[in-house]
Amino acid sequence: MAGRSDHHGVAQIEAEKVKQRAEEEKKKQAVAVTAGARDIQIQPQSAAQLGAPLVCNNSEEQEREGSRKGCLIAWCPCFAKCPWFAPCCILLVLAALIAMIVALATGGGGHHEPVGPLHCNVDNCAKPYVPEGAQSCAEAKCSVCQDGFQHHLGACFFKCSTDQQASGCAPLGCSLNSSCSACVPGFKLQKAGENLRGPAHVCTKETKPVTMNFFMYRAQAEDNHAPTNAVLASPAGVMWHLHNEVVDSCPRRFGISRVLRYNVTVHNPEAVFADHKGQFSHFMDFQWGKCRNPDCDQWWTNFGYSVGCQTESAHHYPEATFYSLPGPCPSEDLQGKSDECKSQAPGGNCIHPDGSGNCTWSAELVGNVSVDELSGIHDIKTFCADGKIEYSTKTDKGNGTDFWNGKQNETRNTERVAALLKLFDVHYPEVDTLAMPSPLCDGI
Repeated sequence: MAGRSDHHGVAQIEAEKVKQRAEEEKKKQAVAVTAGARDIQIQPQSAAQLGAPLVCNNSEEQEREGSRKGCLIAWCPCFAKCPWFAPCCILLVLAALIAMIVALATGGGGHHEPVGPLHCNVDNCAKPYVPEGAQSCAEAKCSVCQDGFQHHLGACFFKCSTDQQASGCAPLGCSLNSSCSACVPGFKLQKAGENLRGPAHVCTKETKPVTMNFFMYRAQAEDNHAPTNAVLASPAGVMWHLHNEVVDSCPRRFGISRVLRYNVTVHNPEAVFADHKGQFSHFMDFQWGKCRNPDCDQWWTNFGYSVGCQTESAHHYPEATFYSLPGPCPSEDLQGKSDECKSQAPGGNCIHPDGSGNCTWSAELVGNVSVDELSGIHDIKTFCADGKIEYSTKTDKGNGTDFWNGKQNETRNTERVAALLKLFDVHYPEVDTLAMPSPLCDGI
């Protein structure tokens, strides 16, 4: 009995020592993990599972053996069995979220195919395009419209028929059902049903003289002088003048280098409207500041210094119109305009036209464009020195530029007028050219 008791006591003591060593080993392991040491030795929980103690040292051998996962578990026990609120797990989750946000902000660091060019449609457009830097098709524009539509500021509008034009519809105010949404000066918009039958809206002629505001154009050299006792024109009119009287010589006739645009207000006297129920008077031809018509003085006496107009549609420039603006002493040339003459014959230029005999028009310069740029040449002096010419009446084309080729081609002429207006739009984008359409010429 005594031997057994002694043996049992020794065994119990040895068991307690083993248990104590195991507890100490666990404490060492916990301390090593918490410290996050790089080279640590961990006694595996099961020799059958892991074999020899695991050493984490980022060695190539360890890479081949695939023991990195075990080291990661050793570094942060939460990968094995710790709950989500463990500090190391929280830190790792936050780090992962930050890395994800950075990746998204920088494009992820991967390969991304570039976004291809936008392919957009524009209503009633034959050749749409997307301006550089555009982000969506809402910014797409048109360079060439379909047949039956008019190009303006990158968009296409229904082109007015001959009947709509004759009835006073504005260029951008026509629709397919013969209706009008806007009228040219000298006409007013009237709803169908108000003493009329037919389209939803039509333009009817004014029944009295009214104030008209629109653009006039003039070809001029580099000198600046007021457009008094002068002839100005519609866009088609000034292009007709350039084509027929200016660009067929190199250097150009009269030193012409620019096309000027004026914001003009016209209000002719009551006597003009009473004579023929029209807003415009008889056209007077001015040369060097002097009226060349034989009845100038008589006309001024009967109708005041009224603004006249005439068309040149027979010369293959549709809607080519010219306007005469009588100024001081209109019956004398530039050298003969004495102060006495100016006092006796003041002309029609004034600040606020009201239809009185000597207050019929005003004009404000609102821009100019270069004929060089219009023709597509760099410098007219060099161009002429090289033996070139913008347009030759013998060959019906230019040498060094083809802009003026085909003077009797009405389609080309219409395109040339559009090119002039587009050039003004480019240089003066704040001004809508067609928002102030030319009135119909109803002069005597």
